[in-house]
Amino acid sequence: MTVTYKSSMITIERGRDEYPSALERLSDPPARLLVIGTLKEGPSVALVGSRNADAGAIRFTFALAETLARQGVGVISGGALGIDTAAHRGALASGGHTVAVLGSGFDYMYPPENESLFEQIGALGALVTEFDPPQPPTRWTFPKRNRIVAAMADAVVVTQAKERSGALITAIIARELGVPVGAVPGVPGDPRGRGGNGLLKGGAVLVEDAEDVLRLIARPRIVRQPNLPGIAAKRLQVAPPSNLSKTETEVLNYLSTSPLHIDDITAGLRLSAAETGSVILALELQGLVEDRGGKHFVRVG
Repeated sequence: MTVTYKSSMITIERGRDEYPSALERLSDPPARLLVIGTLKEGPSVALVGSRNADAGAIRFTFALAETLARQGVGVISGGALGIDTAAHRGALASGGHTVAVLGSGFDYMYPPENESLFEQIGALGALVTEFDPPQPPTRWTFPKRNRIVAAMADAVVVTQAKERSGALITAIIARELGVPVGAVPGVPGDPRGRGGNGLLKGGAVLVEDAEDVLRLIARPRIVRQPNLPGIAAKRLQVAPPSNLSKTETEVLNYLSTSPLHIDDITAGLRLSAAETGSVILALELQGLVEDRGGKHFVRVG
């Protein structure tokens, strides 16, 4: 699907006043953001969860987003079906501001079922991506998207998610960045609730209503400085995990301290582009690989 209103797209380079300062806390902040619509300052919450959420979770998320947006809280999500869609629609229903961070370029708005929703968000909120317009959605672009969702929010709330899901990746990144994390309790025995329940067992804040989210947003955020030499040195002292997959180990061993382009890694190891991107991201999240810009990567550990 090609966006018919793409002419309104603007580019925000890192270092400009309009660039969201919260993204600077990432170890690999995007060099630029492509934006359709308007980014606003103010308190915000990321509401994330399953694409296959049940009707109860979707109703809860819609109502939660609607209430929060009515109180001036911006709602951030990833534009996907299920929980993401409910979050965006809830915010729009109250006339609030919502931001959809996409895992593709604007020539490939995904999912296509949300075409009308994306048009509303572009007009009343903001569509955001770090990918060039021709970039299609892939297995590695969505996790890259999730780190932006986590960094831009003052709190992250998981309303329904499986144990292995993009929503949990967002929550994990948020914790690393010092962003408060909350979760809506799931029904015991329902796989879609295990991710949120696992977060609660691990110390996430129980979220049952908008007041819980407002208290979560008000919590002080721990400022993280990922590029300090001390942290880099600490990473170098950590041995690579022994539970890496065969492909992860191959990619890690292929890398060195000299930047290597992702296409060269793909060709050298005879992997697919999607597989290389997914593995690189997994290694990045473990602090074993760093992005030096322009899709060039180095080994850290």
